Amino acid sequence: MPENPENRNNDMDIIDMAVMLGQRIKNEETAERYLKAKEAFDACEELRTSFSEYEVQRMVLAQEANKEEIDNELVKRIDTRIDELFEFITHHPVYTELEQSQAELNALIKKVTDKITEQITGEKPSSGCTHDCSSCSGCS
Repeated sequence: MPENPENRNNDMDIIDMAVMLGQRIKNEETAERYLKAKEAFDACEELRTSFSEYEVQRMVLAQEANKEEIDNELVKRIDTRIDELFEFITHHPVYTELEQSQAELNALIKKVTDKITEQITGEKPSSGCTHDCSSCSGCS
């Protein structure tokens, strides 16, 4: 059955509107902050090197765990190094800024998506409702 050209035009209008919305969100302070943080993260050789080593250490640990005779001392040293790298990475200011700004951007995008869903369905998206009224203090 041939596609209705009228529907195609409506679809294009929706896609065009999505592009415009994406461009508008990109110009929001939240998105700009995230993009700057992502750029700083990508440029931080110290973090890239630490991430690479972290992944290599995890692979070596997995390989060691699959051996018939596990070298417990080696596993202990690898575990210690993985913990050190994890602490370094997750507490690095460039990484924490990326994490925080990404969470804020995700929250903004969720608000937009929730509003679109509300317009389509006529219902406000639940904020974690389990539909088991005994598990909360009431609907908002």
